[in-house]
Amino acid sequence: MTELLDLTSAQLAFALVAVFVAGVVRGFAGFALSALTMAALASTIPPVELIPICTMLELASAALLMRGGFSEANKRMAITLQSGALIGVPSGLYLTTTIDPELSKIIALCLIVTLALLQLARVRLPLTTSPVPTFITGIFSGFVTGLASIGGLVIALYTLALQMPPKNMRGTLIVIIFIGGALTFLWQLLYGMITPLALTRFAAFAPPMLAGVLLGRAFFKPEYERHYRPFCLTLLIGLAVLGLLKTLL
Repeated sequence: MTELLDLTSAQLAFALVAVFVAGVVRGFAGFALSALTMAALASTIPPVELIPICTMLELASAALLMRGGFSEANKRMAITLQSGALIGVPSGLYLTTTIDPELSKIIALCLIVTLALLQLARVRLPLTTSPVPTFITGIFSGFVTGLASIGGLVIALYTLALQMPPKNMRGTLIVIIFIGGALTFLWQLLYGMITPLALTRFAAFAPPMLAGVLLGRAFFKPEYERHYRPFCLTLLIGLAVLGLLKTLL
């Protein structure tokens, strides 16, 4: 198994735990699966190899959560954001597939830390629900998705700025990530990123991730959001900073 996945036994064990924890957060909060996976595993698996795995994990988790989140989602906002992402994703993927893997790792981890800190500080950007800022946010989210598979953090910041109720924010994120994941998957096919190795790793990572999603969904209570979100974001920042230190030192 380890030979098929091109990972050592210790790396595989850590990866399985990481995707399970990321799945729990995804099931509860509706986002951050890719961000946590990227923060935890970018030092083990190069981002260019990890990004398609994250996309497939996001699709699997979104399909599982869609039934419970679709009715609460702002569908108009989701469509506008993903229209912008159609422009952003290919440019982000192009950059990821052309720059040095070590540089892409540093960029991905720095983006995670920055976006998570903005959320932890509850920074509310001067945004509205009108089509233009929503479309521009979608472009940036798509670019970050192509670059580091963490566009969900950008959307979470956007919905935070709009002060959406936790239930509606979670539902909107689920719909956006499902639509965006499907479109990103198609782009990744065109870029040749969906390799046999990526599919094998996805097959190994999906079961513990989905178990985590089911556990997180069972504990989703909007009234707990003010306690749970800071913990998840702090964990995310810690993992990303640790990954940066391992890369730079």
